[in-house]
Amino acid sequence: MYYCLAKQCSRQIMKVRFLLLMLVMFLGSSAFAQEMSVKGTVYDTTGTKPLKNALAMAVRVSDSMLLDFQRTDENGQFEISGFELDTFSLIISHPDADDKTYFIFGAADNFDITIPSVVLPPKSQDFEEVVIYAYKDPIYYKGDTLVYIADSFNVDENAVVEDLLKKLPGVTVDKDGKITTQGEEIAKVLVDGDEFFGDDPTIATKNLGADGVETVEIYEKENEEGIGGDDEKIKVLDLRLKEDAKKGYFGRISGASDFALTPINGEIGTNPFYEGELLFNKFSGSQKISVFALGSNTPRSNFGFGDARKFGLENESTGGNRWNPGAQNNASGIPQTFKSGIYYTDKFGKRKQHKITANYSFYRDELDARSAQNSFYILPDTSYITDDSTRDYTLNTSHRFNLNFESQIDSLTFIQIKPNFSIDARTAESSNISDFFTSTGVRTIGTEVFNNSESDGLSGGGFARLVREFKKPKRELEVRYDMSMTDNRTTSFLDSYTEYTGGIIPNDSLYQQKFNNNASNNHYAQVTYVEPLANKLRLQAEYLFEYGTGNQDIITLDRNAAGVYADTNDNLTNLFDNVRTQHRGGLKLIFEPKKHRVAAGVRVRNIVLDNTDRENGNVINQNLTNILPSFEYRYRPSMSKQFRFNYRTSSQQPDVSALQPIPDNTNPNRILEGNPELQPNYVHNFNAMFNKWEALSGRYIWSGANVILTQDAFGDSTTYDNFGRQTTRTVNVDGNIIANVYGGAGLPILGRKIEFRPGLTGSFFRGVSYIEALENTTDNFSVAPSLGITFRFFNDSLEIYSENSYSYSNTTTSFNATTTPFTTLTNNVGFKWRFKGGWTLGTDGTYTRNAIPGDADGFFNTDFFVLNAEFSKNFLKTKNLNVALQGNDIFNQNVNARREVTGTIITDYRTQIISRYFLLKVTLRFNNRRAPEEDFKMF
Repeated sequence: MYYCLAKQCSRQIMKVRFLLLMLVMFLGSSAFAQEMSVKGTVYDTTGTKPLKNALAMAVRVSDSMLLDFQRTDENGQFEISGFELDTFSLIISHPDADDKTYFIFGAADNFDITIPSVVLPPKSQDFEEVVIYAYKDPIYYKGDTLVYIADSFNVDENAVVEDLLKKLPGVTVDKDGKITTQGEEIAKVLVDGDEFFGDDPTIATKNLGADGVETVEIYEKENEEGIGGDDEKIKVLDLRLKEDAKKGYFGRISGASDFALTPINGEIGTNPFYEGELLFNKFSGSQKISVFALGSNTPRSNFGFGDARKFGLENESTGGNRWNPGAQNNASGIPQTFKSGIYYTDKFGKRKQHKITANYSFYRDELDARSAQNSFYILPDTSYITDDSTRDYTLNTSHRFNLNFESQIDSLTFIQIKPNFSIDARTAESSNISDFFTSTGVRTIGTEVFNNSESDGLSGGGFARLVREFKKPKRELEVRYDMSMTDNRTTSFLDSYTEYTGGIIPNDSLYQQKFNNNASNNHYAQVTYVEPLANKLRLQAEYLFEYGTGNQDIITLDRNAAGVYADTNDNLTNLFDNVRTQHRGGLKLIFEPKKHRVAAGVRVRNIVLDNTDRENGNVINQNLTNILPSFEYRYRPSMSKQFRFNYRTSSQQPDVSALQPIPDNTNPNRILEGNPELQPNYVHNFNAMFNKWEALSGRYIWSGANVILTQDAFGDSTTYDNFGRQTTRTVNVDGNIIANVYGGAGLPILGRKIEFRPGLTGSFFRGVSYIEALENTTDNFSVAPSLGITFRFFNDSLEIYSENSYSYSNTTTSFNATTTPFTTLTNNVGFKWRFKGGWTLGTDGTYTRNAIPGDADGFFNTDFFVLNAEFSKNFLKTKNLNVALQGNDIFNQNVNARREVTGTIITDYRTQIISRYFLLKVTLRFNNRRAPEEDFKMF
């Protein structure tokens, strides 16, 4: 039923509803300066009993934007206010009654409206007699939360969440699984508000079925993981599951293999490629149990490379191999990975006020990576070239435990305890064969360096916090304790051989055994108090205390004539301790009117650092005081438009490896050396962002800029010997700058059948270093325009897409006026066509061209075309069985070539990768739902 409220109108106008709606839309386009206020009392169908928890929504008629909403209190009363005069529909809804809708005409003399009695009609049974007004847009805002209705986006029957995310306007998922929304990176993925297997979002996005998701919600929340009082907000993506998906069980199991038919080094049957996945979920009330297992030896392997730094091995990787942690399509080397885990969560207590979540995960990853690299060194008075052939083999295992306990003790008091613990081990072998040449191509020396190591370690941490609210709104007290600890041990061996060209200098060799034991303990205690000073103004005060210790003991033994590692090398042996004590206090003033947020604060920090060399008894004491201001401004004229500016200052302390005064000769050609006199840096971070979203049309624009200025940055001071071998020491430098600008848009036309996605990114980096005690400034500039296009036909059964980008990079140094530009062109095109009978055909082709202008024969110059394809068929009445034939790099052209420019070094890499292979893949989905067609409802 519909009603019209206006001072000039007092009777129903049901018979002219269509004309009225046109008038409403016309009037709704006008802008007014005053704000609306609508209040009333809602009664049940009898008209005598006030109705609690009825939903009152104000929805703008012109674009269906949700302006505001509120639930009625115990007396059935509601009040919606604070938005500009407009023409909107007021919808009153309750599960036990039918909806009631009013059209509201906002005007200068009609802005404060009271509806004394809203009697909801009984639920209608005869649908022919009911006029339905349903808020079922595929995308809408609910407060500050952007909501996508999952079933409004057509995906394959066997699609996972990642496939669904790629369909959502404004959301992008890159090849490494990183999710961004309107230019901002998603920091955390939740399932029904909870973390799913710790901090690995791909467990959810790559394995949960898309058909079980009801909504995808994107919003900002405080970074509760921010140790030491990091109050920056993070972007969160929350997968809300359907109610029927949270009853009983569901899951998927898949397996794929090439049956050893792919030739490896020209031989068939030597090493079969495989992929396997298992995910099982069981729900019973508030209890949820999930089990997963994943295994693969293809480039789609998804795992982290292992944290070499915590074992003190950051200099061990001798080549240019790079394995991106968490990447879904790693292209470096030959991988093999397995990971599995179990997840449990439940609520308990009379009011279900307590909640516990626990998960355990096991990771095992293995990588054999080989690469060739060519480096050109530009020095003040000379230059030289190196050719390197490298191999890095790593085997990492990790047992990870996460626990989270939450309790709402009463309506004002909340506690949370969230510990974590991991047990890690690492085996590593590396080899590097290098030749050094003069700028004219004359070989001077050749080296062979071999390393192998065994490491094991423990790490743990977590936080506990108590949040107490008060009867006075927005008054709040939080007491929090954070801690982290590590304890790692490594035993390694170094074999090095150097051949000097010409025979004038005798060749030499080096054989050493090393022991590296490092540990750290960090404790933080923080108290934060928020006091409201006025309705929209509050003051936040905080105090933080930190006490941290770190130590690293390195012992190096030389091999004697008897072949025994027994002689201590004093130059490469050191026992080092670092102790930090910090006191930090701060005030922040926060002003939040309806459309604005202004926050200005300042922190004062005093930190005392004690660096002790236990070998010689030297102690370096540092006592530093910093003032850390911050400022934030946000303007949000509507839920779909936002401008934000942030200015933050911070200061990071150097780690033990950078402080310890001992050479790291793991690679004798590139020695690293610590500096105990390093001071903490001081960072200024400026960030601006604007985005605009139109829910109905799907159009969006996002843009931003970021500038980071660092004082006392951690830079390199490098010296070279006569052959080009280098020794690098970490020092404080001034003048480092990082600047980025980015922007993009989504422009759908023809009812979203075609969408254009132009984009542009640009960056500037200035790094200061020292070469032979002379200051060198390196400037790197890059720009990358892009354009994506998607076509959807035949009710989205055919999708054709293209992603195109061109990047230009140029580097200059103060030592040499010569520029070193290079370009990369990428053209990607593909399609997916779903036929009747459950058949699907898809292809994806990418052309890549790397080029150095003016150097046609350069090591970096490559062009190749990679074509992938998949042909699949669904079986069974439920369509839950899928059989697919997949082809990767069908033309066998893929290579991994890239260029890095760092300081005065230009390095081109080529890495061995897996190229052409084919897989036969079988996927079975299972659940206990009676009607499988319920999984695929579409609006």
